[in-house]
Amino acid sequence: MKIGAGGLQAMAAQEVSRALNAGGSKPTMEEALLQGEDLAMRRMRYELNQAVERMRRAAEFYNQPLDFKVQKDKPKIKARDRRSGAGREFTLEEAEAWLAELYENKGRNLNGYA
Repeated sequence: MKIGAGGLQAMAAQEVSRALNAGGSKPTMEEALLQGEDLAMRRMRYELNQAVERMRRAAEFYNQPLDFKVQKDKPKIKARDRRSGAGREFTLEEAEAWLAELYENKGRNLNGYA
């Protein structure tokens, strides 16, 4: 059987390309957020997630047992102290101010905010 000139080779190549496209990689969290909602809400959620990551790194750096998460129903960050159970909500502006003051004071008042 002759294989050249687009016979079985072309069919095999098409079958392989379909199999590769079907098993595509999952989008990253940022891509999934950017595909879902309107542009302003997507940007706000992306910035909130970035602020949460910076807050987690800061708490880890200063060895404080703080948990942070973005609330789904409203654009706020919820912070909770694992030791005392005390919690607080931050808007994006408050979170940025908290981080700025934290870096300015080098962690002296970390527990006072959460």
